[in-house]
Amino acid sequence: MEDCIFCKIVKGDVPTKFEKETKDLIVFKDVNPQTSVHLLIVPKKHMRDIRESGDKIWESIGKMAVKLAKEMNLKGFRLVHNAGSAAAVPHMHVHFLGDVSAEREI
Repeated sequence: MEDCIFCKIVKGDVPTKFEKETKDLIVFKDVNPQTSVHLLIVPKKHMRDIRESGDKIWESIGKMAVKLAKEMNLKGFRLVHNAGSAAAVPHMHVHFLGDVSAEREI
């Protein structure tokens, strides 16, 4: 989509440092971090949210999250996905939040 900020990031129209990249995903730091480790895992293909995704993309996201946690030696992490009007950006993405306690509200 031409007005989607994440599509522009995927295409390189908005310069962004990728922390990781696969054929299906990009990972970069959230511009408004909620914790010391706050990354966005974003499918390269535009889809609005979970309602338009399939099992393959979720499997890719899960594998990426586990890889990130292992590489960063994190004791724990959260994955957050907002759908529909709950999402600030209407392009599927998952917030990867590292080193948050079980008691912390996000």
